[in-house]
Amino acid sequence: MRRETELDAVRGIAALVVVFFHFWLIIPDEWKSHAYVAHMMGVSLTPEMIFHFTPLRLIISGSGAVGLFFVLSGYVLSLSMARQGMTSYGRFIVRRIFRIYLPFAVVILFSAALLPIVKVAPLHGVSQWFASEPWSIYPTEQVVTGHLLMIGTVPLVSLDNPMWSLIIEMRVSLIFPILFILMEKYRNETLACVTAAYFCSSIFLNRLGENPPTTFMHSMIFTFEYLPLFVVGILFYQFRERIFGFYGATRPVIRTVVMPLAVLLLGTPTIGPENAVGIMKNLIWIVCTTIGSVSVICIAINNETIRSFLQKSHMQGLGHISYSLYLSHMVVLLVMAYTLLQYMPLWGWAAFAMPGCVMVATACFWCVESPCMRAGYWLTRRRYLKPELVG
Repeated sequence: MRRETELDAVRGIAALVVVFFHFWLIIPDEWKSHAYVAHMMGVSLTPEMIFHFTPLRLIISGSGAVGLFFVLSGYVLSLSMARQGMTSYGRFIVRRIFRIYLPFAVVILFSAALLPIVKVAPLHGVSQWFASEPWSIYPTEQVVTGHLLMIGTVPLVSLDNPMWSLIIEMRVSLIFPILFILMEKYRNETLACVTAAYFCSSIFLNRLGENPPTTFMHSMIFTFEYLPLFVVGILFYQFRERIFGFYGATRPVIRTVVMPLAVLLLGTPTIGPENAVGIMKNLIWIVCTTIGSVSVICIAINNETIRSFLQKSHMQGLGHISYSLYLSHMVVLLVMAYTLLQYMPLWGWAAFAMPGCVMVATACFWCVESPCMRAGYWLTRRRYLKPELVG
């Protein structure tokens, strides 16, 4: 099986969407609702209408991008396990810790160190969310420890808000080899158990109305609301030949029209499990995200034009820094906002924010993420006896 490098670029694009989503959250609500184009065909057009009721919604669909991350993780980890064979559980976990947790811990410590230095006055001219939620708690020893332990409750994600999804990724990684084996041997039974766990957790948390969770136990239950997306990735791996065959056998109109339209389902409004908006709406989001994610993977792998574009060096570079970009961009936005907003308006410092996020992510990849990955592979490398020593 070849390594599908085009999916690295897909992950990079998804990380960019999350960054755009947080840019969107920073913009004050009154700017979003202001009619910059008045009475076009009897309707006053506002940025909020444009980015919610047109295909541009996909650009700021952070929730859909996170769902795509989870499906990709299930698929790519399944490919990796199939390619390398069933390695030891400890070997798999060590690599995932070095791949996910250690870079996360470094960024959390940097964020905790920067907050007291940079946050010297309240933010103005930004949204209420950006002014009140990120960096909302002083980084005491207890707060930093809670972040590093990935407790996952509302106050213990403020040093780097996107970390809530990394907590889910890390928790699922701990059980992924078991989940993969169960899906290989007892697929129907495993699917029934995962479905039951999803509905039980969704009903429980929506009844409480406290998504995101406020206790560690509820945070653990919250993880099960995203578990189906990882299972979708495993199913995609198991049926990939049939799926690709079906894609290749479909009429050109389906491949060029229907499949791209299915990708737009990733732009479904943010009604996912992270928002307590009702069981049915959460289920709709899961279904739409599943269809959209599968469509993205099919197009990226099978469409020659798209695949050749995704394999270009700059797209592969974006894919390489995707995790670092996802991990560090909120800290970069906070530092730039608190240092530059008093000297220039929002649009002024925002113009420097994207290049700043990319540069910091690149530095984070080469100085933190890549060394951690190499260390994980070095610690878990297989050691072979020399031929002359055998016997």
